[in-house]
Amino acid sequence: MMNLIEHYINHFNQRYANLEFHERQDIRQDIAIKLISQGHKVRDNCSRAWVYTVVRNQCINHIRSKSKHLSIPNAQHYTDVESNETGLIPSLDEGHNVRLLQQMDCLQKIFDQIEAKETGKADVAMYTQYAFGLSYKEISKCSKRRVDAIGRRISILKKRLKKLAEECC
Repeated sequence: MMNLIEHYINHFNQRYANLEFHERQDIRQDIAIKLISQGHKVRDNCSRAWVYTVVRNQCINHIRSKSKHLSIPNAQHYTDVESNETGLIPSLDEGHNVRLLQQMDCLQKIFDQIEAKETGKADVAMYTQYAFGLSYKEISKCSKRRVDAIGRRISILKKRLKKLAEECC
């Protein structure tokens, strides 16, 4: 089980984030604690899709908590939204799991096509930050680009994602 978790953390790290070794260890430890505390519930009903969802959500929560510590001058203070750290457990219905895996495959194809472009890796990184809830101002600080340029780029990316979703999925 821990090898699978390690594999998913490394996959998430390579695709969407640049987590340091100690951050990956923290995520691994948090997931292990969750699995141990819920052991009797998940022991017999643990699907790979569910484990991936737990790992992904924990990685996202880690990045979100890290982004809250960014010091941005004159930043507005947002109210913290509580999130479900483990996400919803997928149903045991095979049809649901198949659809979930198809959606994940579709997203993978879309992001592979975007990354193939000259500015693809930077676009995926920028859109991932946006999806994690960072504001345009926070993204502009990280990428050293103007706020209005970030807004235009994300708008273009949203349109491209919609078009690619229609074509690939």
